[in-house]
Amino acid sequence: MCEDVTPLNFRRCGRCFFNYRMPTMNVFSRLFKVIPHPNDTRMPLTAHLEELRRRLIFALLGITVATTLCLFKTQELIGFIIRPAYIVLQKYHQIPSLQSLSPPDTFMIYMKISLLGGLILSAPWVIYQIWLFVAAGLYPRERRAVERFIVPSMALFVVGVSFMFYVVLPIALNFFASFNQNFLVPDWSPNLLERQLLGTSKPAPSVDEISPLNIPVLSGDPAHPKSGDVWFNRERRQLKLVDDNQTYQIQLQPTTQQSIISYQYSIDFYISFVLEMALAFGVAFQMPLVVVFLTWAGIVTVTQMSGVRKYVILVIFIVAAVITPPDVLSQLALAFPMLLLFEGGMLVSRFIQKTNAT
Repeated sequence: MCEDVTPLNFRRCGRCFFNYRMPTMNVFSRLFKVIPHPNDTRMPLTAHLEELRRRLIFALLGITVATTLCLFKTQELIGFIIRPAYIVLQKYHQIPSLQSLSPPDTFMIYMKISLLGGLILSAPWVIYQIWLFVAAGLYPRERRAVERFIVPSMALFVVGVSFMFYVVLPIALNFFASFNQNFLVPDWSPNLLERQLLGTSKPAPSVDEISPLNIPVLSGDPAHPKSGDVWFNRERRQLKLVDDNQTYQIQLQPTTQQSIISYQYSIDFYISFVLEMALAFGVAFQMPLVVVFLTWAGIVTVTQMSGVRKYVILVIFIVAAVITPPDVLSQLALAFPMLLLFEGGMLVSRFIQKTNAT
């Protein structure tokens, strides 16, 4: 490394980017400074296996503690995941609830979310244990390179999951719900042959007069409804009745928008759909780090990667099709951000390459 490199000018030398150790800001270096040099520690295979067992036990203990803590907040986590579906179902005047198709569905989802929350909460501790095991076999330069990739990798994973949940998921759910609305109920009154075969009577003619029943139409719910009050909530399309301080409601749908396909979710399928999407976006957002690593390690150059850009685009669309649920919208919603991230990784790689040249 250059002898005159300081915290103020280390960016001028690209060769020193992964070699220079920040004296005060490199948190990982301070945390892991007890890791010895690989030449100073020659451990037999049994010692390596014992160290691996020890780190696995510590990691599992951390996951167990985090999962136990998440058990007390799993209802809030499930509500957080279900909220986009609830909003979309209300928009299209469907019953805003999810269905449990088998007796253990809700319990299994509860345990799955608890375990997932425990894995996420304990991820820093687990990564720390993995690092303590792996870093003992790395040289100082290799450790510093890995340290510089850990924090950006975790940050990009969080950004990818957040982008999926707050942007892609509402758009996808709204698209599928609006698509279902295209299947409107036609006039399917039984014809003469069907009435004879089924033994049904001829439909009664429409009447011109109805009994006087006036139900107030409100933009919201009254502040203090009394027992026996009935009203229609225009905003939520719900007919509500109060009886003995208990409110009952029915979700209504305009006859002009009534679909022959009921748009309801199974809680098992919905949660699996969201988790698959979250994992896919979290992994896909590692694209810039992959590009930077390949160029920094000398596996490929920026010029070579630019020359095969069209093949990279093809691979991105294939990967997006494989790791997302089988619908075109989810695939496109993942492929286009991956393309932007690929170009961002190329810009960073060009910057590092220019600094290396100088």
